[in-house]
Amino acid sequence: MADPVRASGNDDDGDAAFAEGAITLWSNLLALMGTDVLEVGTPHQEVLDMLRMLHETNEETIRSPRARANARRNLMSVYQVLGDA
Repeated sequence: MADPVRASGNDDDGDAAFAEGAITLWSNLLALMGTDVLEVGTPHQEVLDMLRMLHETNEETIRSPRARANARRNLMSVYQVLGDA
């Protein structure tokens, strides 16, 4: 069966939607892992520092401005949740 996104010529939209979905999944997993790490006794500041380092890496390596902005928003949400935990 033909991919309707590719058939309509919207490759960029399909790629962006895929990237946004992957970033959302990634951030959800990151939140779960962060919560687990906090529960086993890792200091809050150490976890937040790891998230800051991950943010810096994302800013340097994600090529798409749209995907980079999405990653930034999702990571900030994880940062806030774990910062309040």
